[in-house]
Formats: sequence, structure tokens, C-alpha cells
Amino acid sequence: MVDENSQREFKGELKEILHELFSLKESNIASAFFFSLVLIMSVIHTFDWQKNYYDDAIDAKTEKDWSIEFEIETLTSEHTEVWQDEEIKVIDFFMEDFPVREDYFIGAIFITIIPEVGDGADITDPLVQCDAIAGDIEVNDLTAQWNYEGNNLSGQDSSCENIYLDLQIYPEYSGNKKSSDAPNEFQALMPWNLQGWGEGTLSISVELDVNSVDQLGPVSQDEDEEITIIVEVHTFSAEAILNN
Repeated sequence: MVDENSQREFKGELKEILHELFSLKESNIASAFFFSLVLIMSVIHTFDWQKNYYDDAIDAKTEKDWSIEFEIETLTSEHTEVWQDEEIKVIDFFMEDFPVREDYFIGAIFITIIPEVGDGADITDPLVQCDAIAGDIEVNDLTAQWNYEGNNLSGQDSSCENIYLDLQIYPEYSGNKKSSDAPNEFQALMPWNLQGWGEGTLSISVELDVNSVDQLGPVSQDEDEEITIIVEVHTFSAEAILNN
């Protein structure tokens, strides 16, 4: 008589495999050891993953003390031209012509308007004529902080002195060291990696009003003046330093 179990066809299903594995004592021991090892490794892996995730989450929320320091590079352009009496000229400087280095941003623009006589002239000398010069940075589509209270957009002089103008381009830029309580370096530098500022045309309007002294004779007659405009573009790259 053939045993009914021996006649049962083995189909290779998972249920039958597990049944065969646990049908012998030796198999039970080996299987128990194997599944215990898998369980322990799974628990260890899960704990390690949760710990790393928790540490990352805590680190992302914990504020730290950073110092933001700026490496500054100045780019310069100069324009010299002759103005006639009572003439107004607008001189354009295209910002794309300034070779700003990669990973640098435009922080501010400083303009110096220099009369022909220049600083240091002896204004007590009757032959030295200090013409009246007025200069303005014209408000246009140049991407800048036009409403910043510290801007100096207009100036004038009639004593042979230079005229100094300036315009802040990048938000909150001063060139001085800043502080940040960001949780990491990336977030600490985010405010100093914004694209788009300082794009467009810088337009400077200059007006000349010649001061002629008729009583000194023809030698004092003056109908024009050579004026020089120097534009200094301050560019910066920011670095975050963690304070201990």
C-alpha cells in the first residue's frame, strides 16, 4: 500500500517549501536561526536609519551662528568728454560691459565726476575758474535698490571739487561683515546668491554752467570744460564661517 502523502505531487509552492523546511528538526533549528538573524538585521537597519533621519532633522532645525564675510573686487570704467556752457549730457554705462567674475555679484556702484581743474586747485587764483557742475544718476530700469535711503543720486559743485554719487545694487549690501543664524551653510549664503541685480544701463546726467569773469579780459573767457566720469562697480563673493 502506497502512503497517501508520498503520492502527493510536489508543486514547488512557497507553502510546500516552508512545510518541508519545518518538517525536520534540523531544518527547524536552521530556519529559526536564519529568520532570527534577518529580524535582528532589519531592526538594526531600521534603528540606524531612524537615528540618521532624526539627526538630520534636528540639524536642519537647529540655528547656528555664522559670520558672512565678503571678498570684494572693483571694476572701473572711465569716460572723458568736453561740455559746452549750459549743456546737459547723459552718459550711459552698460553693465554687461563690466567683466563680473563667476560666482560674484554686483553690490554697489560709486561714481566720481571730476572737473577739468580738479581737486586741489587754488580757487584764490583769479585765473582759476570753477564752473558749476551738476550730476545725477538717472532712475531707469537698472535693477537696483532705488529706494534705499543711503543712496546719493544727485550732487553739484562750483568750487572745483569732485562730485561723488553712489547707488546700492544688491539688497542689504554694505561690504561689511554680516551675521546669520541659519541652520547650515547653504541657507546662510542663500541671501547672497541672488541673480538679476545690476542688470541694465547706468545713466549719468551731467550739466555744465560755465563761470566766466569778464573783468579779467579775454584770458578769462571760458565757454566749455572737459569733465571726466569714473564709475567703480563693487562686486562681491560671500563666504559663511561657522562661529564656535
